[in-house]
Amino acid sequence: MSVSQVSKGAAALHRPTAATSASLPSLNAVITDQQQQQQQQVRYRSNRSRRGLYNGKDIRSGNNVSFSMKKTKRTFKPNVFKKRVYSETLDEMVRFHLTTSALRSIDKAGGLDNYLLTSKYVTEGEGLVVKQRILKKMAKDAKKKEKAEEMAAAAAADGEVDVVEEEGKKSISASEGA
Repeated sequence: MSVSQVSKGAAALHRPTAATSASLPSLNAVITDQQQQQQQQVRYRSNRSRRGLYNGKDIRSGNNVSFSMKKTKRTFKPNVFKKRVYSETLDEMVRFHLTTSALRSIDKAGGLDNYLLTSKYVTEGEGLVVKQRILKKMAKDAKKKEKAEEMAAAAAADGEVDVVEEEGKKSISASEGA
């Protein structure tokens, strides 16, 4: 008897009743639990790579192989250096420990701000601190913009000020003849 025949036979012997089927978790719930467990399993990251922007690179181990094919253990370290990178949102240069891979990813993302906001590797250390500063600054700027728009709308509703849009920029001018 094969395994599939045994499992079919076992399924035929046990017919779930309403009480047992209600107590069993659904297949979707089991699958989502497995997905959550897989997402919670995090690869080990060295303390060194937790500090800076390493873009998923870390210390790896391997072998030096001599001409005689004798193998000796060695470590491969990421190409890390200190560099100042410009943040458009903060309007300042920010110093990071970063790898060449992270520099290429920053260029590809369109700047430091976009990289920090979209990268899955920015979870702690220097990167997370600057990411939080950027988010605070963006929220503060958005709040200022909303307040300025409300003031302009209120002034335009009173008829005291004309709001003129030119090339995507709003300018406010006082109306004459009042």
